[in-house]
Amino acid sequence: MIIYLTSNIFTPDLTGLNPENGLLDSLRQDTKNEASHYLIIASDPDKSEENDQMLELTRKAFLEKDFAIKEMVFLDRRNCQEAESLVDWADVIILFGGHVPTQNKFFQEIKLKELLKNTNKIIMGISAGSMNMAEEVYALPEEEGEAVDPNYKRFLQGLGLVEERVIPHSQILKDVEVDGMKMIDEIAKGDSYGNEFYVIPDGTYLYVKQGKKEWRGKVELLTDGNFSDFN
Repeated sequence: MIIYLTSNIFTPDLTGLNPENGLLDSLRQDTKNEASHYLIIASDPDKSEENDQMLELTRKAFLEKDFAIKEMVFLDRRNCQEAESLVDWADVIILFGGHVPTQNKFFQEIKLKELLKNTNKIIMGISAGSMNMAEEVYALPEEEGEAVDPNYKRFLQGLGLVEERVIPHSQILKDVEVDGMKMIDEIAKGDSYGNEFYVIPDGTYLYVKQGKKEWRGKVELLTDGNFSDFN
């Protein structure tokens, strides 16, 4: 299995793929740029119209960068009963971004953790998809009410593909507040006691091949309330 744990594979305006830190060259090498089956797994399985738009955007972005695509399919509520066969069919699996708990629930519904066991796939996470790759997921509160809700679960069972728990989009989220608190500098910082979070901006990603891990791009480690440069 080859893993790309990214903050975002797209450019800020969502018009194309971001080549920063050699992402596209690496992916071409891993796919041998041969015609491949791409499976995108939804963050919200019930947003059919939005998922169709994301499918077209993603297909266009990959084709514009001359990736060889045989077929690209979006897995959501409409075809979730085919999850096992679609995962088996895919060469590249993209776990899309969105709301972490919503996606986490969907992954559990389709038993994705079991489906990915012992597979030899290229798995690419985007934002929430990357966060849900961890053994224990840190679901950073992101919607109003979540940070002050005593019943909101900040730690969830994930896919267990990596140990690293990421906080993506750091270049944006450091200035974003939820329930009157800064998402990273206050909420995540408070939750970091006894935990390790890898805080990454768009363009940075973790590359894993045959168990060997390499961070590509800037990474900050947040643990016990302190930030430090990781690489």
